[in-house]
Amino acid sequence: MRNRARITPEAIKTNTILGNNLRYIRNRRKLTLQRLAGLAGVRYQQIGKYELGVDQMSAYRVLQFSQLLQCKVKYFFDPTYIDRMNGYHNGKAFFAAMKPELLDIDQLQSDAAEAMDAAEVQASL
Repeated sequence: MRNRARITPEAIKTNTILGNNLRYIRNRRKLTLQRLAGLAGVRYQQIGKYELGVDQMSAYRVLQFSQLLQCKVKYFFDPTYIDRMNGYHNGKAFFAAMKPELLDIDQLQSDAAEAMDAAEVQASL
């Protein structure tokens, strides 16, 4: 039996954030556990363990999932990502897979701020 290193509370928190964001993005892209597992070359149970924060994802897996789900790597580590996405897309229903550009919350918020600024300038004229 291998002697496993103790997992710190910070590692557990990070695993939970990674897992929650992976599940959120996977659901927005309308992929099942089985489909994502098939694309990644792992069993669906392993994806479930990642999403629950039970197992740690390697850097390669995070990169692989970002490529498969067509989103930026940084969003897997962002603890505010889900709240910001829900706030931005509040009240909108997506029956089809969300387009990759709609997963880039930083760009969406930047575009919205620019549109508001342009509207204010236009209103002041």
